[in-house]
Amino acid sequence: MSYLQLFLQSYFIELAFLGLFFWGTSRVRLLCVSLFANAFTHPLLIFGLLYISGARLLPLLLWGEFAVVLVEALIYFHFLRKSFGMALLGSAAANFLSWELGPRLSYWMASHHFYF
Repeated sequence: MSYLQLFLQSYFIELAFLGLFFWGTSRVRLLCVSLFANAFTHPLLIFGLLYISGARLLPLLLWGEFAVVLVEALIYFHFLRKSFGMALLGSAAANFLSWELGPRLSYWMASHHFYF
């Protein structure tokens, strides 16, 4: 799976949930802000972890996801004008959903030879 496929998969999983969570926000605004948030944090997590050596992967991923949730929450708080608690909860839930569904979807796509 290419990085672009991985990014788009993560983005659309999160976007689907954010659309439900931030109900009442303009669709275009949510598309743009969530794309900005993911385009900023996703490469930092994926490529940033590749350069850290000598540490175990799972703790790095967990700390990385924690940082991503905080950064995305700040972006949603600022640009979507939601309360910080709501932005933090939405970011955490969307990232957890992406964390859980992403690998399963990737496995399903690979086992069914479904690539775009």
